[in-house]
Amino acid sequence: MRHFTLFLFTTLLLVATPYRLIDLAEVKEHYNAHNALFIDARDADMYAKGTILRALNVPLKRFKRMKKWLPARKDAPILLFCNGIKCGKSVKLAERFARAGYTDLMVYREGYPEWKKHKLPIMATPRPCRCDEAPYTPVDKPSNIAGAALYLDPEDPSRVDARWIVPLLNGGTPPKGVTLIDVRPVDQYAQGHLSGAINVPYNPKTRSIDTATFPPEGAILFYCNHGAISADAYDTLPPKTAQRVKVLEADLTCDKKGCRLRRQ
Repeated sequence: MRHFTLFLFTTLLLVATPYRLIDLAEVKEHYNAHNALFIDARDADMYAKGTILRALNVPLKRFKRMKKWLPARKDAPILLFCNGIKCGKSVKLAERFARAGYTDLMVYREGYPEWKKHKLPIMATPRPCRCDEAPYTPVDKPSNIAGAALYLDPEDPSRVDARWIVPLLNGGTPPKGVTLIDVRPVDQYAQGHLSGAINVPYNPKTRSIDTATFPPEGAILFYCNHGAISADAYDTLPPKTAQRVKVLEADLTCDKKGCRLRRQ
């Protein structure tokens, strides 16, 4: 009786699952037929190092921000994967897609490692050449963010143009009218932070940040170790507060000489 109950419970779970698991053979069929949208659920840095050719990157932590770029048709076939059986991000992301109304969801649990092992088509982000570090002037005009002139990322207006602002911050000259807010935990802030930055930690468990401690006026720039936590913190802000907050996506490194940023 016990075994039957366990079998019945497992069966019910499978029936309730909003996605179906597929193997490499079926993945290859969809890939060759171009009839499914491939989604890599891993973080951006892992995606950049290598992924299935033509796959889009929708990190689990950024699903909310990226929903506006997803297919308008809720019955569009979507194939999700991450970094192998032990990586649960593709399953969790599939559940997010299901809650958003998508109905044709497939999860490739073996993911990128198996695909790469079989020497199937992959792609990776090329490393920037040294010429990319030459003096840079944004093409677009700056935006007025709470009185501060900021150049925004052309692909995502919630982010500041890192190529423009990183040299300024490394030089200790942030744009006029901008307050730097370090959203990392207190201990990380104490170990090193950008000059002039204040610490307002973001709590990922409660998805909250104390906006009452923000300066009453001016633009605000969130930063953390890489940009992911800052992006999550930004997503929790009330609309009125978010209007004067931007996110910096860059890698932060600190040592005895101080902290510096490097564009991703």
